[in-house]
Amino acid sequence: MYKNFIIAFMLVCTASPPGLMGFSIAHAADRSNVLLIMTDNQSPSLLGAYGNLDIKTPNIDQLAKEGVLFERAYATSGVCSPSRAVLLTGLIPSANGVHNGLPASYTVTDYAAIEEFRNLPQTLADAGYRTGLVGKYHLGAHEKPQLGFEWWTTFRGGHTSSFINAQVFDNGEMFNVLDSDEHLTDFWSRRAVDFIEAQKDDEGERPFFLWLSYNGPYILPPTVNQPPVSRHAAYYQDNVPAMPQNRVHPYMREWAKTNTAPAREETEGGTYPWSAIDALNNETAMINIAAEMTHVDEGIGTVLAALEAAGLDENTLVVFLADQGSSYGQLGMWGNSSWGDPEPAYNAHMQVPMIVRHPGEIEPGTTISAMVNQFDVFPSLLDYLGMDDLEIANSPGQSFAPMLRGEDMAWEDEIFFEYISTRVIQTRQWKYTKRFMASPNELYDMTNDPGETTNLIADPAYTEVSTGLDARLTQFWADNADPTFDVWNGGTGKALVYYGKRNNKFREAFPDWREPFVEKATAFRDR
Repeated sequence: MYKNFIIAFMLVCTASPPGLMGFSIAHAADRSNVLLIMTDNQSPSLLGAYGNLDIKTPNIDQLAKEGVLFERAYATSGVCSPSRAVLLTGLIPSANGVHNGLPASYTVTDYAAIEEFRNLPQTLADAGYRTGLVGKYHLGAHEKPQLGFEWWTTFRGGHTSSFINAQVFDNGEMFNVLDSDEHLTDFWSRRAVDFIEAQKDDEGERPFFLWLSYNGPYILPPTVNQPPVSRHAAYYQDNVPAMPQNRVHPYMREWAKTNTAPAREETEGGTYPWSAIDALNNETAMINIAAEMTHVDEGIGTVLAALEAAGLDENTLVVFLADQGSSYGQLGMWGNSSWGDPEPAYNAHMQVPMIVRHPGEIEPGTTISAMVNQFDVFPSLLDYLGMDDLEIANSPGQSFAPMLRGEDMAWEDEIFFEYISTRVIQTRQWKYTKRFMASPNELYDMTNDPGETTNLIADPAYTEVSTGLDARLTQFWADNADPTFDVWNGGTGKALVYYGKRNNKFREAFPDWREPFVEKATAFRDR
């Protein structure tokens, strides 16, 4: 019997892809299934497993007890599309070209933003896996399957304006979830269960890869400002969770001055910055966050129970994580790294939960304190699955699979992060944030100031520290960026870089600057 592999994202599969050279479908039957469960805009601090005492997440907490919890996992970008592109390719945004949240429609038919690179779903499809996506995609056109996915259940674009009003594309059928008044989290969970039950009837001929990609808890306006729609809201209205109480951060105030984009009809003509500021210290917002987090946890419990009922849980690796973090009041910030001017990159935006379970293979109830990058996940999965001889070209990622096996290994505790004009290098002690045509730069002593409250960048006593970190940051991008997409050196992006007129600073700095483009690439296949 093959082993199942589950990761906190969403994937699904059906037809038989061509065999990967060296990995026939017969050989694939001996491999683990993969269930990737992903949440959207979620800080680890919303989970009981990471210390939250107010929000109920019993299923995720149990997953941590049965597997390994990563204490210091970090996204490589602070926005949905680039962070997902990093996860699936192992390439930083300045190498894969996805710098910002992608639009919902394109001038190129069936556009897929990362299909020219080796990517996780296509690699597993070529290796004989049944592949499926259930939930948020946000990496290209949504009408038809992409990246080797066979089962395809997703929705338009990436922004969530409501959990009970969405147009869904489900294996060739298009309909509105609103018609049934079904909460979108329940719909994703139900379709993930359908996929798992279909695998039960497959008689173990092929392993599966399911990317279960919830778009909850999604704490961004306008959703978080609206009356709660989750059935769990009543509990939290009587038991309002604690939330950070801070003054509005200067980056939020500056963003409110410069960003006049309307935050859609749901906010009655308000702008995104003012909607975010309104969410600060707001009980309705915190009730929404808690209710939607518990709703996702309930769905994960339903899916894991279906896995057990199908007799697949013992042979399945489950990986749970978020695409990126999101502040919900920490330091007076709200939202992800696109919600500020300049773009913020505090740990609330960068740090993500990550839990991995594989019964009989991974020691339960353990923690890993190593600092791991999002771009390390793809090579780690290939290594764990016995496919580590495959090359992920131009990836800085390293495999932490030996840690999952309980083995000692050398590891550099060093994190890299980028979101357009903001880049970060972080070590155990230091965090250095550098900005391009923006200010200020920042330096924090993470040992003595883990809350990132005192910027040491202008203190002469720390000049040597910041100079050394700057050199390492600069070298990292010199080694790993593609000049086509390195915006700090005249590169551009796929589909868009900034929204609105903010790209003017690149046009002015680089007279020959290429506008963001959409072009159909040759799809990557292992043949």
